[in-house]
This record gives sequence, structure tokens and C-alpha cells, in this order.
Amino acid sequence: MNPINNSLLNDLINKPQRIAKLNFDSITKILDRFIDILKEENLFLEFSVNEQTEEVYVIGDIHGNLDTLLKLIEIINMNNPSLVIFLGDIVDRGPKQLECLLIVLALKILFPSKYFILRGNHETLEMNQYYGFFQDFISRFNDQSKFNKILSVYNVLSICALINKTILCLHGGIPQDIDILKKLKGKKCKDFSTIFQSISQSIYQIMWNDPKSELKGFSDSFRGPGIKFFGIEVFGKFMEANSLKYLIRAHECFPEGYRWFFNKKLLSIFSSANYRGNFSPNPASYVIIKNNEVIPKLLKI
Repeated sequence: MNPINNSLLNDLINKPQRIAKLNFDSITKILDRFIDILKEENLFLEFSVNEQTEEVYVIGDIHGNLDTLLKLIEIINMNNPSLVIFLGDIVDRGPKQLECLLIVLALKILFPSKYFILRGNHETLEMNQYYGFFQDFISRFNDQSKFNKILSVYNVLSICALINKTILCLHGGIPQDIDILKKLKGKKCKDFSTIFQSISQSIYQIMWNDPKSELKGFSDSFRGPGIKFFGIEVFGKFMEANSLKYLIRAHECFPEGYRWFFNKKLLSIFSSANYRGNFSPNPASYVIIKNNEVIPKLLKI
């Protein structure tokens, strides 16, 4: 099988309508190349950027919203940040799920030291079966076994990212295990399946947990067994134990686009505009990190 070429990847980013015409072999080439790149990356990404001259962009849930994704790419191309970190949940619910996934993967393949993708709670088979991506994929290619290639992509995604040792990025929230970052440090994405067996609950909570303003400790979440709300006291202890200044997460949609928690130390963003439709509109948001500060932005489409 011939490898995918960069000109095709650029073409798909610039003309996403062509993705609908791709056959499974072409898609497999993209997925395989992405997996080859990701295998040697770390589950816990650590970056050092120049505080004065470099910017980092952080993108929240996309959920198949191609219009939002293309607008974000336009802004990224215009401002040229040093790093772009996607916090997961690229697919499910929205109208252009495969298009969004392949565009994000193409960006990573073309610019492997610039784009990074974390794993969200929708990068799982169970969520894709319930919220639509699995059905969308199978209706295109008429073979459930082909979805295993998508699952192989999920299993090489990183779990969290640290900027300048002080700003932690993840999808959901802090887990009950205060030492989880130490346990993830230095572990390779290719070893995820083995590592997951020993710290599965903590990784699950990183992808699923939510902050709650009126809470101090952990409490059970409506989202399901093992998932927690976390409050200001346990958040403070986690941040102090890991020498962190800010935490950036996604996972929740707010009508105002983003929301601060815990004395403006935790920022929750969401990058799919009008996620619930026009009856409950929301602007998309993203984050710029500069000078080790966290600057939320609303996306104007």
C-alpha cells in the first residue's frame, strides 16, 4: 500500500468536501501514517516555549463542526502559534465528523511538531456507538471491522499536555490520584494499552471529570459510575502537588462560550459553536497561552 502524499493532505484541508469521496484504502493510509507518528510520542506531553515570543493555541471539543474547525485553522494560519493542542472530542454529534477527524490528523501529519491531539471521552468505541460516529462510519464503508482502524488511532493519543511546567491541558478534569502525572511521565503512546490496565481509573477520570464551584472535595457525577465532580480544595491540592498555575480543560458546553472556575485557575473551553442548535446557542471558544498566562477567546464566525 503506497503511503499518502502531503499534497493530498493539503488538498483535503483546503477542500474538505473531497473527504466524502475517499475510499477506505485512502483513509487507512492517513490513519496509518498518523499512528506511526504518534507511537513514539509521550502520553504526558511536556513543552517549553519562549514566554515572550511564542504562543500556544488550545482548542476544545469540535464534535464534527467543520465550520468552526475551518475558522480556527484560518486563525492559526494567520497568527502562526508555535503549538496547537486539541483537547479531544473531534467526532460525534456534528454533521461532518469524519471530515473533522481527518483534517485534524492531516494537520498533525503535515506539521508533527506543531499540532498535538489529546484523548477525550468521545475517543472511545462506546461513545461513538451511542452518539453517531460509529454509525456514520459504517454507513460509509459497510463493514464494522473497519472501525478497528479508528480505534487504533484513539489508542495512540496523548492524555495531557504541560506548558512551561505550569499550565496543564487535558480533556475533562483532575483525577482522584494526585500522583497521576508522575505515573504518566515518560510513558509512550504506543504502550497505552499496557499502561491503561494499571491506571485505567485515573485516565478515565481525566477524560470525564468536571469541576463544580460549590464543592470542596470529590463527589459522584451524573455522568456515570467512577466519574467525579471535583471542588476547589482537591483542585488546589492537585495544583500545588504538581507545581501548576493553570489548568485548561474542555468537555462542557457553556452558553457564554467558556467559563472560569476556582479563582480563575481553571478555564473550561468548548470549540463547537451552537452545539445544541439555535434554540440554545453558544459561541465557540479557544485559548491563547502567552507569557505563561491563559487568555480565553471567543470565535466569531
